[in-house]
Amino acid sequence: MNSLKLNAEECSSFGQLVLQYLDKNPETNMSQLAREVGISRAGLGWICRKESNPDEETALRVARSIEANFTEVSRLVHENKLEKLAQRNRLIYATKFSKDSYQASVPLEDAIAGLNALFQAFHTVTQSIPEVEKPTDFQIYKQAYEIIKREFLSRKIPRKLHEPQKESESALNAQS
Repeated sequence: MNSLKLNAEECSSFGQLVLQYLDKNPETNMSQLAREVGISRAGLGWICRKESNPDEETALRVARSIEANFTEVSRLVHENKLEKLAQRNRLIYATKFSKDSYQASVPLEDAIAGLNALFQAFHTVTQSIPEVEKPTDFQIYKQAYEIIKREFLSRKIPRKLHEPQKESESALNAQS
């Protein structure tokens, strides 16, 4: 039994990974793990909850301490961010083509699939970058999350990218 006073239902997937580690390693308690990670017991408990997420450095230290794959930890942290948006009904796709605008709820599974697809795309693009210059998987997931949030999920209808040309400009362009 883990010494974390949280139910698994209160924990994000990242937090459940920590709980699993504590359950499989009964010689390690929450306070010891927190000390090893370099944060308070309360801090470790907080980042395990659905309402919170660790920053990159803390996520890396936790991953090392519980011997978890850092890419998986990074994925879980950013999927939790999408889950929080879903809970607040913020997974809304909005666009405007010509005179018509369109808004629709995006299923959480689709948003997560998009996050992971962008991660894979960034990973492919950066494969030829020298290792010392490459972003970490956490940074790539963070970029992917920000793109999903900014470009695809918004209650605002984006402005038209191009203003209609004036008649005189259209005539000049046609003559050229």
